[in-house]
Amino acid sequence: MDAAPDLMQQGNIDRLAQILARALLSAIADPAWVKDATGRYTAVNSACQQVCDSHLGRTNVEIVGLTDFDLFPAEDAECSRQEERDVMAARGALRSERVVHTAQGEARQFEIHRIALLGEDGQAAGTLGIAHDVTDRVAPAVRLRASERRLATLMHNLPGMAYRRLNDAEWTMEFVSEGCRELTGFAPGDFVGDRVRKWNSIIVPEDLERAWHEIQDQLGKGGRYSSEYRVVRADGALRWVSERGIGVAAGGGAGVVVEGIVTDITETRYYLEEMVHRATHDTLTGVANRPLLIDHLRHGMAYGQRYERMVGTLVVNIDHFKYVNQSLGHDAGDQLLKEIASRLRKALRDHDTVARLGADSFAMVLIDQENLGAASQVMTRLLDAVREPAQLGAEEVVVTCSIGCTLFPLDGDDPETLLRRADTAMRRARNLGGDCFYFYSAESDRKTEERLHLETNLRHAVERGELLLQYQPQMNLRDGALIGMEALVRWKHPELGMVPPGRFIPVAEETDLIVSLGTWILEEACRQTRSLLDQGFAVGHVAVNLSARQFRDRRLIERIDEILARTGLDPARLELEITESLVMRDIDAVVAKLKDLKAFGVQLAIDDFGTGYSSLSYLRRFPIDRIKIDQSFTREVTSSVDGATIARAIIQLGHALDLRVIAEGVETESQLQFLRENGCDEIQGYLYARPLDPEALRDMLCAGGRS
Repeated sequence: MDAAPDLMQQGNIDRLAQILARALLSAIADPAWVKDATGRYTAVNSACQQVCDSHLGRTNVEIVGLTDFDLFPAEDAECSRQEERDVMAARGALRSERVVHTAQGEARQFEIHRIALLGEDGQAAGTLGIAHDVTDRVAPAVRLRASERRLATLMHNLPGMAYRRLNDAEWTMEFVSEGCRELTGFAPGDFVGDRVRKWNSIIVPEDLERAWHEIQDQLGKGGRYSSEYRVVRADGALRWVSERGIGVAAGGGAGVVVEGIVTDITETRYYLEEMVHRATHDTLTGVANRPLLIDHLRHGMAYGQRYERMVGTLVVNIDHFKYVNQSLGHDAGDQLLKEIASRLRKALRDHDTVARLGADSFAMVLIDQENLGAASQVMTRLLDAVREPAQLGAEEVVVTCSIGCTLFPLDGDDPETLLRRADTAMRRARNLGGDCFYFYSAESDRKTEERLHLETNLRHAVERGELLLQYQPQMNLRDGALIGMEALVRWKHPELGMVPPGRFIPVAEETDLIVSLGTWILEEACRQTRSLLDQGFAVGHVAVNLSARQFRDRRLIERIDEILARTGLDPARLELEITESLVMRDIDAVVAKLKDLKAFGVQLAIDDFGTGYSSLSYLRRFPIDRIKIDQSFTREVTSSVDGATIARAIIQLGHALDLRVIAEGVETESQLQFLRENGCDEIQGYLYARPLDPEALRDMLCAGGRS
């Protein structure tokens, strides 16, 4: 009979406890709740109600009596339940974090504090929970972690190796990305802090010093840098890599560190090197082609002139070669040509040159010949080498050759003359029955007298007003617009008439006249160009050739500065053309002078490109804007497969190096069409315009409109 009142009294106490709990929770601004020992909500405040409503997307959800499994994802509910068990078991408190998503998908992060509620017997009867919204406080850290995850993913997927290192001679790495493993075969951690090995230990020794100085030079001038060098992989393989980066302050006064990326460019390097090789070598025999021979001959002549040594030019023709083709077939003929080319190379010194000129003829450049006797000994070795039996399949063949020889400076002062006269001497040897050599002979006295007379007159040509400039316009192939013009010097002698440049320029080159002549050309071109611009004509830039002697002149920079100041021409409108053979001498000095010229703001171009033997690794070091396809290649683009291949390769090479490409000597519509189809940027030649004197140029500009 007494049990019923007791139960009623206990119920009243429970209700009073719930009312008291709600009253206490309502005083708390953050979401707060009370749960019993089974995890069921017994009381919640309004802030907690709002969080649950927002999560469920409903309003006034009855929470009391429910568990977290009724309200939240199972994984989150289980995690909360386990924390409650831990708190009650420890009869203490616990702090944790939880992310709750609204019905709209917005994530809110809470810091949750749970406290065990103890009964009269000291045992846990439930828990009190309070949640504090820390979303705004932790947002920067959350974004940072997300950014770090994205950066880590980016680093992992980069086509190369990202790094951060000290700017020291040991190339000490502070960070190396995972791409290192694929690039080098070594683990990234091997290089960090020089833990296992130094980065510079895998750089090929021949490249290490060059790459170091390149990077330091560029860092000193602008912070950004790039360099290409070879590394030795873990498996011993050599790979070409490109390192690009930027110098950044290390902080704390610790100097500069560098950050960047290293990528494998081996295949690109080999491809471009192969294009250059194909453009300068005979495809059948592998020896030099004619343009490369001419370039080597020019170098040899410059060396001979400087050190007063003779240079031999040989033309070798295989006697009766056509009979080998007729009797054994062209394949056998090709095999014989390759064998002869190999023998000729072996019979010469390493610094001499062998080239193929035609179907059955070769040419050679012999550097540093003391006398006729030395040249005779070489030609005797060549005759003996060619005469050796050659095995062509099942047939043994014996052939002979005829050799003609000229000597610089006795027999000519330009490559074409020396080659032509050597060919004349070869024909004389062939007429004598072959299997012998013949020296070119000419009336030396008459030639010397004529040369002295030409030099004397040339010395007075400027002061007498006999020199004049003509300008050959250059056209943009994309829209046909005039983009510039090349200044060409002409000599109108009162007795000799118009003296060809090929006749008086070599004379000037061999004397000090070329410096004064070049200075006059440069100043006159700048003055006349400024005059045209002042009259409102859009002439673009003016291109002026620099001779080798001019380029070596110590006062070149000073002269150009003075000329630009006197004429008032914007440096950007002056383009200086330098021959390919010139820039391949004393590379470091050439690069330094080119950079000094570039500092003025002038444009730089390599003239007669393809006739020299520029190494790709050197070519990319030159601060040039444009390369010019030599007219000898332009003439052959529609008549010769080799000519077309070379021109196409030069255009591709120029664009690969981010240079503009101009073709000179364009004379036919078919040549123009070929160049346009293969992406050449600009042209110059008779098809567009012949060289014009200033008056004729002004007339042409008037006809074409003013700027």
